[in-house]
Amino acid sequence: MTSFWSTRVLIGGAVVVLSYGLLAPGPVASAVYALVAASSVIAVVLGIRAGFKKDTTPWWFLAAGLTAWTAGDVYTGILENTQGGAPFPSWADAGYVVGYVLVVAALLVARDLFGRLVAPVDVLDAAMMTAGIGLASWVVVSAQFGDTPTSVWLGLFYTEIDVFVLVVVLSIFLRRRATTVTLVLLGVGLAIMVIADYGSYVWSAGPALNLVLNMLWLTAYVLFAAAAVRPESPPPEPTFSRRSTGLSRLALMTLAVALTPVAMTVQLARGVPASDWGSVAVVATGIMVAIGAVRVWMFLQLLGRQAQALRESATTDRVTGLATRNELERRLSRRLATDPWVGLVLVDLHGFADVNATFGYTDGDRMLKIIGARLSDAVPPGSVVGRLGGDEFAVVAGPLDERSATRLAAVVRAAVTAPIEMRDMRVTVDCSIGVALRACDGSGTGGAGITTAEGMIQRAHAAVGEAQRRHPRVAVYDRTMETDQANRVRRLGELEVAMRSGQLELFYQPRLDLRSGRVSGLEALLRWRHPVDGLLGPADFLAGAEATSVIGVLTSFVLDRALEDCAGWRSAGLDVDVAINLSVRNLVDSTLPEQVSEALARHAVPPSAVVLEVTETSAMTDPTRSVITMTALRALGVTLSIDDFGTGYSSLAYLSRLPVQQLKLDRSLVASIVDDEVDRAIVASTVDLARRMRLHLVAEGVENAESLEMLRQWGCDAVQGFFVSRPVPVDEVVPVVRALDAARV
Repeated sequence: MTSFWSTRVLIGGAVVVLSYGLLAPGPVASAVYALVAASSVIAVVLGIRAGFKKDTTPWWFLAAGLTAWTAGDVYTGILENTQGGAPFPSWADAGYVVGYVLVVAALLVARDLFGRLVAPVDVLDAAMMTAGIGLASWVVVSAQFGDTPTSVWLGLFYTEIDVFVLVVVLSIFLRRRATTVTLVLLGVGLAIMVIADYGSYVWSAGPALNLVLNMLWLTAYVLFAAAAVRPESPPPEPTFSRRSTGLSRLALMTLAVALTPVAMTVQLARGVPASDWGSVAVVATGIMVAIGAVRVWMFLQLLGRQAQALRESATTDRVTGLATRNELERRLSRRLATDPWVGLVLVDLHGFADVNATFGYTDGDRMLKIIGARLSDAVPPGSVVGRLGGDEFAVVAGPLDERSATRLAAVVRAAVTAPIEMRDMRVTVDCSIGVALRACDGSGTGGAGITTAEGMIQRAHAAVGEAQRRHPRVAVYDRTMETDQANRVRRLGELEVAMRSGQLELFYQPRLDLRSGRVSGLEALLRWRHPVDGLLGPADFLAGAEATSVIGVLTSFVLDRALEDCAGWRSAGLDVDVAINLSVRNLVDSTLPEQVSEALARHAVPPSAVVLEVTETSAMTDPTRSVITMTALRALGVTLSIDDFGTGYSSLAYLSRLPVQQLKLDRSLVASIVDDEVDRAIVASTVDLARRMRLHLVAEGVENAESLEMLRQWGCDAVQGFFVSRPVPVDEVVPVVRALDAARV
């Protein structure tokens, strides 16, 4: 349907043009010519009215221009049939001049999906080429126009405007390298029109020549009509070469400039008085000089904008608008040289790569921009906020000592971890914050401190590593952190040997059912009995394992050992389950359900005796894959629990879609319910929420009898904490559980 009417116009037009060639000059031929010209105007109007053109402005200009040309053709035809020819100039030229102006306007306002077809720079270049090439061509054909001032300037207008139209059409095709059929029809039509015009300027009039020229002009009208009735289709993606386009434009401009002195030389050689053509040469030269000056000014402006863009790209982060790493280091170095109390607060987002993988890079960039804006609003005036790259931000602020730096870090963390609306959920990104201070090296001696930006950043990174193992995740640098970091790297290399040599073992912390007063289960907690460093907790070695594939091997080890121990307890008469923690990497491991199924079968433990604990953050890092894994685990019959509830994403809308049966309230909320009214209200409402969602609620971090009694009164299902029992080795589990059951806390 796209080419239906266009094809028929081309076929019909070709028939009419060929038929015109068979007609003798006279009223009939003039009438056919006028009919074809008028039909092109009608076709353009019909194409606009039919909705074939999205941007109608250039097409209305074209319709008006064709109308003016048609009026000029009709007037010329009348003169030829009544007076034997049309004088030059005549009233027909008024129509031709107006028509050219309107057609040029149509070209200049035309647009497609990629912008204007003719950019302002194209207009300037075309004008410069026109001044030179048009002058040279006018020298050749000027004798055809006569020697009166009106005929001279009108002849100059025709030669110049024809060259301008042709150069503009060529620039469109050279620059874009991807065109539609409509654009091709228009371009070819205009080119034929210009060729016919120049043919009429160069060769003396005669019946045969007039017939050929008239057929060319009619062909142009037909092409305009065919373009007008062709519905628009999206243009293909341009694949132009800037290098080849620039070379073509340079060649044409060089030719235009060179032709001006050539034309002047030819006129002098022919003996034509300078008074006959000097004014034209002066005007053409003046135009080229003026346009050249404008182009130089535009080029200098472009260089200025590019230089500014380079400066901004070096100092301003593209995504967030904050300072880049280089700019932040430069400004930090300047502050270090003058401010003994300057500090650096480094923010490391958790799991941001998974946010990109889940929501896409566009939403990920939006999140970074929001976090950057929050940081800028949260820090004191005069601070420098920057993005070091990826998911790291930094704040240069001062004056800071350890106490004020800790307060600032808390403010920064609150700003970063506040929920962010992402599509249909509220997403919270956790972070770790490390602080390095210029005034103190962290030794507690108040030493001279560090004086380089690189050193400050290194120390802040070391503090971030420490913060990742703390709660809340904030740390101020001290010298021991570098030693700790070296130890963690060393331990990561020793971990596989530790598994093979029996250095890893599980401790178990009982979970007390508040209704029965008996122990209902135990949480498996990994410990490393290191031959040099002594007994190590998870914080001393798990962070490195979670960042590598070692975590998968560790999880398999814990799963197998915990189910083996659980089978032993149940054989001893203890009706308890065992809870095992899973990491982010475990939840996106498609083989995990199969591993759990095989371990259950290997140790003959019923699925109902196994609780798998995941944090909110790990479940939300890659929601799609996490839900698939959790659904497969739930299908085995095991219980799924959200650990550390209240500190992660806290998206209740998403939580309702997770296949979980248990919530484990974070210890940071439970520990202060006796003294903190806000935490007390949060915990009480969470107990009610869990009951309404038919979820089993476990409160972790119970440290005293008052907390336990409050939780019991609110209707909490179970508790875990030092008040009930500290984690104990596997060989102490049975006596500890039996003692707790006997005591019925």
